[in-house]
Amino acid sequence: MSQIGNPPETLADDGPLTVPEYRAVSKWAMAALGLGLLSGISVISPLLGIVPLAALVIGGYALRQVHREGLAGRWMAVAPLVLAPLFLGWGCSREISRREIFVAHAREFADDCLSILNQNEPYYAHQMMMDQKQRLDPHLNFEIAYQGNDRATEEYQRYMGTSPFKDILLAAPQVQFQFEEDLLHKHHDDLTDVVTLQYSYQTPGAEKKRFWITVQRTYSNYTGRADWRMSDPSILKPRGS
Repeated sequence: MSQIGNPPETLADDGPLTVPEYRAVSKWAMAALGLGLLSGISVISPLLGIVPLAALVIGGYALRQVHREGLAGRWMAVAPLVLAPLFLGWGCSREISRREIFVAHAREFADDCLSILNQNEPYYAHQMMMDQKQRLDPHLNFEIAYQGNDRATEEYQRYMGTSPFKDILLAAPQVQFQFEEDLLHKHHDDLTDVVTLQYSYQTPGAEKKRFWITVQRTYSNYTGRADWRMSDPSILKPRGS
């Protein structure tokens, strides 16, 4: 017959067990950490800079609460105070750099157009004021081609028949241009940038005159290329500048 052994002896209780003390985690610190991590989206657009700013405010409040109430989560409150300025500065510097590059390219495009105009090639210059898909084959005789296009002829006469282009054509190729500054930069839907450029021109025997032109760049999702065009030449300063 099998024998059943005696049960093992239980260890004697030396006294009450020590229960570790746990501090509650600050909810504000957790919220601040979430906003700090979310601050990375401010790199996409300056309009999202409100997120890192909110992370800084809530992170500061959470840090004070942790010290005041003895809560856990100090590192959660400190992290957004480091991450938010980093992402905010990154986003701002990226936008400034992108804008400077765009304005530099816009100036090059405008300079080329004005140079063509000063070579007494008004039809070529007008082509640079049209959308890429509407431009004619550069090997065509533009003067003949425009005669068969009433809309293009109307736009051509409107631009070339008024100042400053009218004055420039009359004095070409003796006109001197000088870039002065860029105004009113606008960024639309991540695909289109528009900037107004201020130039001055001087014809022989006349004083310098200021004029303003707008340059637009639009990216195409299909081709991956940018379409540049110039518009709105005027001797009147744009509103809001």
